Amino acid sequence: MKKKNNFIIEEEFDFLKIGTLHNTKRVLGIMSNMIKNPGKSILSQSSSRSEAKAAYQFFNNENLDMDDIHRIHHLRTVERIVETESPILVIQDTTYVNYHSQSKKADLGKMSAYAKGVKIHSSIATTQEGLNLGVLNQLSLSSEESDEPPLSDHQLRSRPIEDKESYRWIESFYESMYMMPEDIDLTVISDREGDIYEYMNAVILRKRYFLTRIVQDRMTIDNQKILSSVKKERCQGELCVQVPRNTKKNQKARQATLELRYKQYEVKRPARLTNNQDISNSISVWVVHAREINPPANGEALEWFLMTNRPIKSPEEAVQQLRNYAQRWKIERFHYVLKTGGCNIEQIQARSMKVTISLIMLYSIISVFIMNMTYAARLNPDTPCTNFFEEEEWKFLYWAVYKKETVPDTPISIKEAVRLIAWLGSGKRAPSDGDPGLKLIWRGLEKFYFLLSYKEYMKLTVQV
Repeated sequence: MKKKNNFIIEEEFDFLKIGTLHNTKRVLGIMSNMIKNPGKSILSQSSSRSEAKAAYQFFNNENLDMDDIHRIHHLRTVERIVETESPILVIQDTTYVNYHSQSKKADLGKMSAYAKGVKIHSSIATTQEGLNLGVLNQLSLSSEESDEPPLSDHQLRSRPIEDKESYRWIESFYESMYMMPEDIDLTVISDREGDIYEYMNAVILRKRYFLTRIVQDRMTIDNQKILSSVKKERCQGELCVQVPRNTKKNQKARQATLELRYKQYEVKRPARLTNNQDISNSISVWVVHAREINPPANGEALEWFLMTNRPIKSPEEAVQQLRNYAQRWKIERFHYVLKTGGCNIEQIQARSMKVTISLIMLYSIISVFIMNMTYAARLNPDTPCTNFFEEEEWKFLYWAVYKKETVPDTPISIKEAVRLIAWLGSGKRAPSDGDPGLKLIWRGLEKFYFLLSYKEYMKLTVQV
């Protein structure tokens, strides 16, 4: 049986060739160290100072093309997409990586008007159920100091999309579709920042679907405002959702009931694009509106306006779009693992942005590995753990937790393997515990690989 969603590093990059065979082995060794010690510096990850020095020399090599690593991961992700044989969500978003305290880092630009750093814009692929399959594209953006006078609001709006930072949504979409089979049922998801006419037009021209949270009350060809119009539609049904606890607002978890409305519109091209002949005069979209009824007295009512070019013919199809958009949370979790929940990319102390960007890309792949393992245990609990662990690894994991002299002959499930990893990370072994979270998993992985590295020195007697 063919393995699905396999994230064993050696198999993920078995076709990788970066210059010489020595360089290829070097990058695989670096990634192996990174996944065993997420969040640590290269020096801490390495077994010796000479190994750490070799790693830094590798990244500083001017002839090194790290795009080869991402290209292989992209193609592996496409393979996993094809293997799932189910609808796919491609989720885009941007996160800000702050390096303001590292002002001596070479080529460090500005991520905002007041802070130095870099914007990382990623496109990740997930199933409709929320299993992360990989990073399809990643862009880095920053601005340089300029003595030029700032542009007026009119000049900023009048620029072609290619000259705007918001072009990242289109560029990332184009790059994500590289080698993507045309018959894949695929929806590209963005938050309010992706409510850009040129971006939606580009997705339609590529015969793909978009799903975007609306921020602009766009005008239809018959001069209706879509938001005020859809609110007037009769309720098509109700939807119950579980609202998590919000500690910042001191709000308890609750179940909310939302009314559902939807309607098709022909949205016309914005006036600023009137002279652009490459942009369609109008696009056909469906707007979905969901609003909470009887919200709590001390809280705001939940309300979502979504727009898609996927036809919606029934309340069930409208609900599916809401469920698809709810999976946008996965890219927030991706950023969490990348920045603070394991990989700690804001702590990278590399002396140049070239090395920093290369490390962020590698850590992004590591973040996918952690997420894929965590959610696979929830969504496909009976899958063998060999999708993530070699035989020697899962047998040692079983022994390290249970302290039994014998281990099973057949692989344990991914659900059990993840539970054992979580036990290593927390020290708790309560059967009533819920599914372990991402932070607990990376803590457990760090301890597991530490024990695995030193098992010979500790004279463990597990039979593997």
